[in-house]
Amino acid sequence: MPVALKILSADIAHKTEAGGVALGLMDGPAAAAAAREIERRVKIHSPAAKLDGFLIQKMERGLAEVILGFRRDPLVGPTITVGLGGVLAEIYKDASTRIAPVDAAEAREMIEEVKGLATVRGYRNLPKGDVAALAKSIAAFSTLAHKAFADVAEAEINPLLVKRDGEGVVAVDGLVALR
Repeated sequence: MPVALKILSADIAHKTEAGGVALGLMDGPAAAAAAREIERRVKIHSPAAKLDGFLIQKMERGLAEVILGFRRDPLVGPTITVGLGGVLAEIYKDASTRIAPVDAAEAREMIEEVKGLATVRGYRNLPKGDVAALAKSIAAFSTLAHKAFADVAEAEINPLLVKRDGEGVVAVDGLVALR
């Protein structure tokens, strides 16, 4: 079973940009070699970063990558955002935002507003994604945003993989920023 290897460091918010991720590793020797290469790349990219180790995860696949985040807006309070995730999040800026908390029905409306998520809604006979699980995750994350500790400024899951209808969603990576 292939795995993903990721650098662990509180000083590195975006692991991919720092060269801190290796995907599709099939065995221990491949993971060991990848760890040495990741460490080399990360030290070049972020020489002052404190490296805490590595995380090994099962490789996951889904129909779409979603970014799910919250932040504390100084004017309106906690907001929740859902959009096209992965590396495409910053390119397309295709997202929907609401004041937190939202329920599952409002979360479904948010999913409908994101053009790039048409693929999980069954667009042109593509396999339908688990939109119900995605909506439930958005609602739960928005409740967390609404009730989270005061020292959390923002948090995101990116990517949150949407699997086929009935198979759920899987959080692959996340970030929490304190005030």
